Amino acid sequence: MPVDVALDALERTDLVLIPGFLFSLREALPTFQRYCAWLRHQHQQGAVIASMCTATFMLAEAGLLDGVEATTHWAFADLMRRRYPAVRLDERRILCEEGRLISSAGASAAMDLMLHLIRRFASRELAQQCSRYLLIDDVRNEQSVYIRWSMPRGHGDEAVSRVQEWMEAHFAEPCGIDELAVDFGFGVRNFKRRFKDATGYSPLAYLQALRLEKAKQLLETTRLGFDVITSRVGYEDSNSFRRLFCQRVGISPAAFRKRFRCAPQERGKQSQQAGQGL
Repeated sequence: MPVDVALDALERTDLVLIPGFLFSLREALPTFQRYCAWLRHQHQQGAVIASMCTATFMLAEAGLLDGVEATTHWAFADLMRRRYPAVRLDERRILCEEGRLISSAGASAAMDLMLHLIRRFASRELAQQCSRYLLIDDVRNEQSVYIRWSMPRGHGDEAVSRVQEWMEAHFAEPCGIDELAVDFGFGVRNFKRRFKDATGYSPLAYLQALRLEKAKQLLETTRLGFDVITSRVGYEDSNSFRRLFCQRVGISPAAFRKRFRCAPQERGKQSQQAGQGL
C-alpha cells in the first residue's frame, strides 16, 4: 500500500495505530527501539496511540505503559510481565484505554478496537451502524473466557520444574504448600520466593490455575455436574470453587459449558477430520 509521508517527516497526528506481530514478535522486538522516540513525541503532542494484539510490546518498549493499565494477547502475557514489570497488565481485558493509550487483545479484537476508535473519533451511532453491517456485537470487554493456560517452562530452575511436574500429576490431591516445600527439600519461604521467580506465579495460584484448566476441560468434554467436577479437580466446596471460576474465567461454569461444549457427534466429526488432515 502506498504511503503519503515518512514517519520522520510527520510532525503531528491525531491517531497512531500499530498492527500486531502475532507470528513474528520475537523477531520484531529488537527493531522496536527505532520507533520509541517517535512514539513518545507523538504522545507528548497529544496523539492517541492504539495497539493491536502484540503491538502492546512496542508501546511498552517505548516506556509509555509504565504504570499504565494495558492488555495484549493472552498467550503473550507471561512474556510481557517478565519483560515489562512496570506495566499494569490485565490479559483478561479485550480493550484498555488510559492516558490516550489504547491496547487490544488478540487478532479478532481488532474489530473491537476499530469500533472503539469509531465511537471515540466519530460517534456512538456510527459505531453501532458499523457493528450491524459487519455482523458483530458491539465492543466486548473480556478475553478471559478464551484463555488457555499452560505451565510456564524454560525458566531453567530444574528443582522448580520437578515440583511443577508433580503438581500437574497430583493436582486433584490434597496439597499443602508448606508441606510440598518440605517434601521437595525447600525451606518454605525460599520455596515460595523461588517458585514465583521461576514461574511468575505463587505456588497456590499455580495450583489454582491447574485445577481451573482441568475444570474447563471437563465442562467442555463431559456432562458431569459441577459438584462432581469440583471434587475431581481437588476442591471440596463447589460454591467457593464456582466463585473462583467466575472470578478468573469471567463467566459462570454453566455459561462456559454452553459456549464451548461440543456434542459427542461433533467431537467425533472433529476427530475424524483431524485424522484425515482436514
